[in-house]
Amino acid sequence: MFSIIGLINSYLGYININVKLKNRVYTILGTVGNFYLLYVAYRFLANGFLARGLLFILAFFGISYFAYLNILYFFTSKKSRFDFSPWIEKKLGMKPKDDLMDKKASPQNGFVQTNGLFKGETILPAKLKRNPTEIQALNEIVGQLAAEGYLRLDYGGHSDNEIFKIAHAKKENVYALNEPVALPYFELVHENGHLNLYGGINQIERKQLGQIKSVGLMPVTEVERKYSLFVAAAAVHGGPYKFAGRSTVMQEEGPYELKLQVAYREKEVPKKV
Repeated sequence: MFSIIGLINSYLGYININVKLKNRVYTILGTVGNFYLLYVAYRFLANGFLARGLLFILAFFGISYFAYLNILYFFTSKKSRFDFSPWIEKKLGMKPKDDLMDKKASPQNGFVQTNGLFKGETILPAKLKRNPTEIQALNEIVGQLAAEGYLRLDYGGHSDNEIFKIAHAKKENVYALNEPVALPYFELVHENGHLNLYGGINQIERKQLGQIKSVGLMPVTEVERKYSLFVAAAAVHGGPYKFAGRSTVMQEEGPYELKLQVAYREKEVPKKV
């Protein structure tokens, strides 16, 4: 039994799949293998090896507890009330898995500037004009980023009971994307007299996401007459959300939006020769 699980595990090492999916597979394999321990315990007890049988039963219950935690963590957005793993991690000097996910899987969580440092330029928010194709493109990009573990659509890890309390207390929606997350790649492109925003998981798979409509309170056409524009940050927010109904949590599908920060610098006037 264990040789079969080990063989499957070795093959998984050659397959390039995202971390969450791989952990789900490992959780299933571990749970199946754990029931084999229960069978071994039964065989020991049936043959009169009481001490060994009881040790295997204890091992079965111990592994079952951690399998239960993994099932909640990797297959649902719920948390266990009986999760002692933070205490165990502290005693063993390990870093919590949430910290590891934040550092490795989501290095750009939050509205951060990822397109360079702009010290001498002024930065203002910009608004986008988007058509249905561009809205769908952003939805697809978010799906890709979630599959890669770059962002998490888990309502901040809150259960429905917690979401109900938060939404009821704050009188606001709780989004699956708990906070804005910067796109890994984005750029502005001049095309046919318009300033279009492109973005995606990388430059190769970039998609058109919209047309710059205004910068600050001014139309982009007026701004471009005097200034050169550069996109400083583009972060995703919005999407599906939950809100407090009369007695339970309700869910709605909302579009993903983009928060833009545009840097501008006055154009240099050509010197007369």
